[in-house]
Amino acid sequence: MSLDTKERNDIILAAVNMTGPVGDDLPDWNTRVRANTKKLTIMLGETSELAKTIDMVQNCKVFSGTILHVAKEKTSKRGFVGLKTTPSKFNPDGVESVRTEITENNPEALAFCRQLRSLEGHRVLVWVEMQTNEDATRKFRILQHVEDLGLDPEYDEDEAKETTLAKMRK
Repeated sequence: MSLDTKERNDIILAAVNMTGPVGDDLPDWNTRVRANTKKLTIMLGETSELAKTIDMVQNCKVFSGTILHVAKEKTSKRGFVGLKTTPSKFNPDGVESVRTEITENNPEALAFCRQLRSLEGHRVLVWVEMQTNEDATRKFRILQHVEDLGLDPEYDEDEAKETTLAKMRK
């Protein structure tokens, strides 16, 4: 990755800003600025995990719905999320399902599932990524992000749970 002068200066200024004031130990401060410069340069690389995350989010399908219920799907070790959306050709009842990333040994996915559970009964915007299994024989809709739009006044907790679990058994 070749950087122009402005990009290079932006990284340097960001590293200085991350490091904070010089203080009494200039050599230590210089060492921390260099470490932060490396971190930022790596983060900005086209193959960095952050760059991959940006690409993934940009390729997500975004739509709205109400989170009905979140359950653990034992077979896939993922969170299973029922969503009430607009009826469609594929879901005439307007109930769709998405999964989370695998939660086993994944604190970030577990925290996301807890967040989703706290949003049961809320209208949300969802960002859904299409993933395939290792041999590309199956596609999965993976929920990557949600934005809360507030409570859905028509939400019925018992019906929502029953509907989601029935969808999960299919």
